[in-house]
Amino acid sequence: MEDEIYLNKPDELFAAIENGKKNGKIMVVQIAPAVRVSIGEEFGRAPGEDLTHKTVGLLQALGFDHVMDTPLGADVNIYEETLEVLHALERDDEKYFPVFNSCCIGWRLYCKNKHPELYRLVSPIASPHMIAGSIGKHVLAKKLGVPVEKICMVSIMPCVLKKYETRERLPSGIKYIDYVLTTHELGMWAKKKGLDINRVRDGKFTALLPDSSKDGVIFGATGGITEALLSTLACICGESPEKVRFRGDEQVKHLCVQIGKHQLNVVSIYGVTNLDKVLDEIKHGVKYHFVEVMNCPYGCVGGPGQPLPASEEKYRARAHGLRKAADRKQGKCPLGKMGVHSIYEALGIGPGSREAQELFFFHKTNI
Repeated sequence: MEDEIYLNKPDELFAAIENGKKNGKIMVVQIAPAVRVSIGEEFGRAPGEDLTHKTVGLLQALGFDHVMDTPLGADVNIYEETLEVLHALERDDEKYFPVFNSCCIGWRLYCKNKHPELYRLVSPIASPHMIAGSIGKHVLAKKLGVPVEKICMVSIMPCVLKKYETRERLPSGIKYIDYVLTTHELGMWAKKKGLDINRVRDGKFTALLPDSSKDGVIFGATGGITEALLSTLACICGESPEKVRFRGDEQVKHLCVQIGKHQLNVVSIYGVTNLDKVLDEIKHGVKYHFVEVMNCPYGCVGGPGQPLPASEEKYRARAHGLRKAADRKQGKCPLGKMGVHSIYEALGIGPGSREAQELFFFHKTNI
C-alpha cells in the first residue's frame, strides 16, 4: 500500500511532502501541543521550553503555505465530548458512563485488543489532529475558494502511532490527515535542509483560522483532557472555566466535582498497566463519568516520537512547560468569542449536529 511507504521511511516522507507543493497542492501543517515543548531538544535547548512561534517559523521556512494549531481540533473535540456527556447527565443515562477518551491511539489499540468489552465506551469523537485536519481542509478550502482535494494536511505529532490515523477517512472519502511527522522527524528534516530553530524567525499561525484555547493546549499533559472537559462544562453551565484545575503528575489521579447541578467523578491514568486498578474499582461499584487513559508517561509529552534519550526529568519538564504555555492563552475554554463557534459558523453547521458528526467523529476505522 502507498500509505505503508510513509510509516517508517522519513526520507521518502519528506520527499512526498515536498512533491505535494511542486504538484500544486496547498500545503498545510499542524503542530500538536506536546511538540512545542520538546522540539527544542533536537537543537540543544532545554525540555519544556515553549517554542510555539519558533516552530511555526521553522515550518514556514520548510515551505508550508499555512501553519495551524492542533489544539484547535482539541477544542472542538472537547466541546463535542462535553455536549455528549451533558446530554447523558440530563437524561440520567447511567448506561452511557463511564466514557473513555479517544484521543490516544495507543490506548484505543490496547482497548480494542485487550478489553474489547470496553470498546463501546470509548468516545466516538475523532482525535484532535484528525479533527484539526478536517477543519483545516474544509474551512481553508472555503476561504481560499479551492476544492478540498487541493489541500494536503500534514501533522507534526509526538507519537509515531499517529501515522496510522492517516488511514482514516471521512464519509466523503477524503482523508482527515495526509501525512504525519514525529517531533524527531521534524528535527531531522530541518537539519537536512540546513535549518536551525535557534536561527529562524518567529512565525504566526494562519490568520484564516481562530486561535485555540487553554483547554486545547493542555491536552498534551496528563490530566489535560479531563481538565478541558470539566472547564468546558463549567463554561456551558455559566460558571468560571478556571473553577477546575486537574494538575499533577501522578500516574492515577481522581477528582469529584460539582458543576452546575451535576456532580462528576473523574479519573486520569497514564500507563495502561494502571488501568486494571480503575477497572477493579468500577467492578466494585465505583461510578466514574469520565476516564482519561494515556498510554505514555505524563501523557503525549512522553510519546514515542519525541526527542531521545527519554527520562523522567524530561517528561516532567515538558508537562510543566506545556501547562505554563496553556495558562498563557487568553481563551480559557473553547467557547470564547473567537473560539470554536467561529469554526462551526464557517462550516455552516451546528455543534452536536449530524453534520458535525460527519466532520469530527470516527467513521470507517482502518486500524
